[in-house]
Amino acid sequence: MNLGMLQRAFLRHRYVKNRPAYEGLLRHIDAHGDVWKAPQRDVAAWWEARQVAALDLRVAERETLQIGCALEGAVVEIDGGELRIPPFTHPISASQAPGAIEITFHCGSADQDFAMEVFGHLGYRHIVPAYLNDAADIRKETLEPIYARLRETAAAHQRYGDEDLSSLRSVIRSAHQRRGIPDLRLWTLPHRKGRPYRVCVSPRFDVDRAIVNMPLIHDLEGPYGMRSTAYVRPCGPFYGAREIRRYLKRLGGNEIALHGEFVTTAGRFGDEFKAAAGEKRLLEFITGMEAAGICMHGGELSSNMSNNTRPAIEAARFKYETLYRNGYFLPLHLPSGMGTLRTLSIGQHFADLNVKPGPGFADELLSAFIDRFSKAVAAGGFFVPVLHPLFFDFAHYLADVENLFRLGAYMPKYAASVARMRRGQSYLNKTY
Repeated sequence: MNLGMLQRAFLRHRYVKNRPAYEGLLRHIDAHGDVWKAPQRDVAAWWEARQVAALDLRVAERETLQIGCALEGAVVEIDGGELRIPPFTHPISASQAPGAIEITFHCGSADQDFAMEVFGHLGYRHIVPAYLNDAADIRKETLEPIYARLRETAAAHQRYGDEDLSSLRSVIRSAHQRRGIPDLRLWTLPHRKGRPYRVCVSPRFDVDRAIVNMPLIHDLEGPYGMRSTAYVRPCGPFYGAREIRRYLKRLGGNEIALHGEFVTTAGRFGDEFKAAAGEKRLLEFITGMEAAGICMHGGELSSNMSNNTRPAIEAARFKYETLYRNGYFLPLHLPSGMGTLRTLSIGQHFADLNVKPGPGFADELLSAFIDRFSKAVAAGGFFVPVLHPLFFDFAHYLADVENLFRLGAYMPKYAASVARMRRGQSYLNKTY
């Protein structure tokens, strides 16, 4: 028997109190200003549009560079510092001939798709491939080793390496300078009424059980203008379609995404691939809306992550996932073969259950959230805190008689599972 699991459950319900920490985070964010508060579907939509958008650079008159962009909400970063809203002009050398300006590069055909992904990731889609027989501003030999390192790091850690990105940006900056123009790129975030956002906060709520608490959380977020994403379980034992539809009536501008459990439901649907597609269709049927996003549920002492998880998500055509916690604050398309996966990967950065339960839980959680928020600000990126609604108001959850019955039906199964687990084992279906 794994008595540690029983102790963990007791300590969580005794000490894990999310409301004070989340309220503190909301106040901190509100005081900061220039924060985009958006659910993950909006983050994904923005990033996909930015990923393919290019700056329009042209010399229309002597010593003047015109900078434009067709992307709605676009912001341009100049020489790694100043942010401006296009269209605008910038002074350049009188030696520049009139006409459009493009920065060009050479790369092998095997690297071209990945190269365009990386240039888009950094906001440099005005850098385009040169024909093989034409001179290029950036040589193939310079780029290939950087591509290799970026691809390797992304495949292993679901992020790009900071040093490799810095090396690539240095190469790009030099190419701009040789052409007599400043280093220009699309900023990572949009603007609101001409004021660029400096960071985005997009909270994620893993609704394992207490969907009844989500309206209370949205009431808490409302005065601060926060919008968030709730990941719900259409096949879970603690609530069903009726409760999801009841929550839908109070959803407002927030988002419902899928809290997937493909390993658990594979027996019901046939396999993990069919479970991914089946859970997505079921949630869309219940809500009448697209289930754009996915994260995986790890509760009930069973892991739902396997070697099939990522391919199943890709096959089911989710628009984004929030599977990985790796300290990276920008979305990306992970490498696959010589190209990239279709599904966008949005990082998550800190969860309530990462804090050891104890009397100082709320203060420690708030401190961790503020720390990650500060790092997202420094990166001009996206901060995704992860919270569980059950720990906002456990008494409110238990006040619903139906929740009491469902919890009571589950407890004998939980006790039997704990009895079968070895000491130190976290999941019944895994050996560690």
